[in-house]
Amino acid sequence: MIKANTTKRRAIVCAISADHAFALGSLIAGFARHNPGFEGVFVVFHDGLDADQQAQLRALWPDIAFRPFTPADLAARFGAGTDISAALALYSPMIFAKFELPNLLAEFEKCLWLDVDILIQGDLGPIWAFDALAWRPLPEGAFARRAEVMERFADLRGDGSYPLLNGGVLGMGPGVRGQLSTDDLYAMAARLMAQTGAHSVDELAVYFCAAAGGVPLHLLDQRFNHPIIAAGCREAVVLHAIGPDKFWNSAPLQLAYPEWARNLAEWQAVGGAGFAGPMRLAEVQAATPDQALKAARHRAYWHALYDGLRAALPPRLTVDLRANGPGLRFFIQGLPDTVHLRLTRQTNERRIGLHLCFQKDAPHAQAIFARLDGLALAATKGKPLELAQTRHGLTYGTVLPVAACAEAMAQIMDALRDL
Repeated sequence: MIKANTTKRRAIVCAISADHAFALGSLIAGFARHNPGFEGVFVVFHDGLDADQQAQLRALWPDIAFRPFTPADLAARFGAGTDISAALALYSPMIFAKFELPNLLAEFEKCLWLDVDILIQGDLGPIWAFDALAWRPLPEGAFARRAEVMERFADLRGDGSYPLLNGGVLGMGPGVRGQLSTDDLYAMAARLMAQTGAHSVDELAVYFCAAAGGVPLHLLDQRFNHPIIAAGCREAVVLHAIGPDKFWNSAPLQLAYPEWARNLAEWQAVGGAGFAGPMRLAEVQAATPDQALKAARHRAYWHALYDGLRAALPPRLTVDLRANGPGLRFFIQGLPDTVHLRLTRQTNERRIGLHLCFQKDAPHAQAIFARLDGLALAATKGKPLELAQTRHGLTYGTVLPVAACAEAMAQIMDALRDL
């Protein structure tokens, strides 16, 4: 139970649905190993952890305060006039529990929100060097991806200096009191859902409330909220499995990070149940640890794409399914491997790059120039292929819809039919 005089103590705040108790148990086991001297409390919002699950979690960290956070509680927070169905179709309702942090500052000196899809690999002590708000900023490109909502809510961006945040790790301290409230956050989220949509609604609500109110902000170093596919994972203090691949459901992550399995074993040793769902990317092997997930995701993407393309491709093309990166090669029967078609992934998953790669001094280079120079693909509405110098040699290429990829590949192969 919480000890007396909690107003001078720190709280680590998490939220979990009952069927994911194993994720919280694993997080706490890892935290306890690396932070044995922490004198604070865990505050756990939940939608129905039973008495046994709560006892198992307390076996790993005795000082835990459990707070119900049910669908009824969430509906009451937003009120009858707010439709949250679109947000709940995308996210767990537990993402909104971070809005409770300002209220918790009546009980605790500082609060630190942690998503449960993280692996703690070191001492969290230095993270507490904030007085008001603290978050890890997103790259500048995050604004471009949210240009519409940024324009619509431009009046709430303050002086424009606040970066967008990843909400997986979020700190609030005494400097927040009187400047930002739990009610403010829910009201902002309701406005966002009504006027724009449900994407990143929890993070955007925090961002706009903070920027509009000029709440003092401390930027966390990336090592305290490190994306799992970014280089430098081994040096991170908090490793965050952003996206659908988690430590419990992704074969590459389990191979690359055995410490998470050790954490899960500690949870199971106190009687906790493990993860019972399907495993992702189990058919691919891990590469180097910091590349394992990225390589597996690329390979899964290319296998799925090729499955859809295979029946429509010209018979002269042979796919190279060893691809671990953002490109997939197709060799052309009768031509050396240095002459090949290459597909490249784009940020927009509905589009794809298509290039014919060849060497300038190759025997077939002049014939390729003659056949492809000025060639306009039907899929690009008559726009000619562009000639460029890349690390793969010279390329004739374009970016086009994935749905038109097979047709475009066939058109290029038709132009090269006598080579």
